[in-house]
Amino acid sequence: MRLLKKLLTPLLIFHYLVYGICESKKRILEDANRFLDEYGFISDGSDLNVLTRVLLFCPEFRNIFYVRTGAISKKLHIGFLMEIVLPRYKFLSIGTRAENIGGGLFIQHGNSTIIHAESIGENCWVNQNVTIGDSGKGIPVIGNNVRICTGAVVLGPIKIGDNAIIGANATVVKDVPANCTVVPSPSYIMKNNGVRVQQKL
Repeated sequence: MRLLKKLLTPLLIFHYLVYGICESKKRILEDANRFLDEYGFISDGSDLNVLTRVLLFCPEFRNIFYVRTGAISKKLHIGFLMEIVLPRYKFLSIGTRAENIGGGLFIQHGNSTIIHAESIGENCWVNQNVTIGDSGKGIPVIGNNVRICTGAVVLGPIKIGDNAIIGANATVVKDVPANCTVVPSPSYIMKNNGVRVQQKL
């Protein structure tokens, strides 16, 4: 791993450039540190070392990085060069605007995952095979510290409250209050503020 990092680091010059000058620098670093923590990577603590590790070894992070740096890389006409060196993870689509995504976003695995929300709060977690998107009437607003588990579907102009957990394979088309856990099927709230309940959405 160290040898691979040493060989590839010089090729990341454009990634370092856009990171250094883009407006989302703080949020990119929050994302990178979240990936570092969740996967237990060891870092020397420097920002560039953290960024290098997750760019090289976390393909889902690259997609978030390219969303956050898209405007500046397009302006400099270097986006295609960056993606030749480190391609996007092709099974993951993020359609949410960069300025509407809070820092600390973690996407685990990311296979067959579509994320198209009006906004996403701080420190959210999204698993594989998740769809967050349009019902034909609008797209969701995702709060802070929300976890959306494998196979979940979240559709429409709804709000997912802070600290909510959307359980595996749940389909959610109505608002979910803060601090609730939703499970299928049909989807209902099984926990509200730490208290076990069975409450319809």
